[in-house]
Amino acid sequence: MFMRSLRSWVTLITTGSFLLLAITGLLMFFKVRDGLIVVSHEWLSPIFFVGASLHIWLNWKAILGTISKAKWMVIVGLFVAMLFFSIFPAQHVVEHAREHGHGQEEIGQRATELLLGASISTVASLEGRSTSEIREALLLHGIRVASDDDTLVQAARKNQVPTVRVLDAVLVQKY
Repeated sequence: MFMRSLRSWVTLITTGSFLLLAITGLLMFFKVRDGLIVVSHEWLSPIFFVGASLHIWLNWKAILGTISKAKWMVIVGLFVAMLFFSIFPAQHVVEHAREHGHGQEEIGQRATELLLGASISTVASLEGRSTSEIREALLLHGIRVASDDDTLVQAARKNQVPTVRVLDAVLVQKY
């Protein structure tokens, strides 16, 4: 009885998480990263991992009965090889991927750090806006700035808000 109940839950969890990961993965493949697509893809993948692992465990005899050893070795071997090359890629592969818009997270993180460390006047210059426009945008988000020499990180700390809120204030323009 317990195994039957567990099997039905595992099937539902595996199916639901598979659909979510497949759809969000496809959206990310096509460079759609709006809303919570990336967050849900990353944070719900452990649920899929657990569900799929339990599904395999619960259905191990049936799985073994449906595949030949050769087919098993080829398919699992290919996925293990892809996993290995994903974790330890060759440098030319990484460069090719970067040229096609993949793996930009480090660059984005570094750009964010540089921008957060920039003064209000520098940010205004980069944005092509005046310092008063930047200060007004910050104020609309409840962020007060004492000086144009304050950095965005200092503004976040002094106002006890997350740095992303400061970035939203200066980078996301309301039209």
